[in-house]
Amino acid sequence: MAIFKIGKVVLGSLFKKPATLMYPVVPRQWQERTRGHISIVEADCILCGICVKRCPTHAITVDKPGRTWTIERMDCVQCGSCAENCPKKCLTMEQQYSAPNTVKTVDVHHIPAPAAAEKKAAPAAPGSKLECDLETCIYCGICAKNCPSDALFVDRKEKVWKVDHDACTQCGICVEKCPKDSLSFK
Repeated sequence: MAIFKIGKVVLGSLFKKPATLMYPVVPRQWQERTRGHISIVEADCILCGICVKRCPTHAITVDKPGRTWTIERMDCVQCGSCAENCPKKCLTMEQQYSAPNTVKTVDVHHIPAPAAAEKKAAPAAPGSKLECDLETCIYCGICAKNCPSDALFVDRKEKVWKVDHDACTQCGICVEKCPKDSLSFK
């Protein structure tokens, strides 16, 4: 009896397509929501450190003085939180998995210094602080709405503009978005 069942399966599979792909010859088709590994566009990174704060496993480290962005691949759980919260959108979740390895891999990316045209949005010095020219400020609140670290508070009625210097990551987004150019790093 068992021979007839096996024979039926063998004859049925002779006339069907194979259930598996010939992997090296036929490349794999990735689904749209496949989570593979995090990649970075080094030229767009401003070393703000928001990805470090949002990473639940602390797999990412940012060294501002050394201008390096580092990720420990074995600690990363591919949640994509860093890519979602990146203010410059320089982090992306790739669909390809990282290559298998027998040792822990740490990817170190050296971030180039900003060009002269981009220095308007970037702080002039590592210890600089965000300041507002209250004479030209219209208290619109666009800077506070665009701040990824919620370091700004603007009250239009009371004409109050405050910054929490401890929470400010000096990413420069508020300076870019200010319609009156009243924000700067000093």
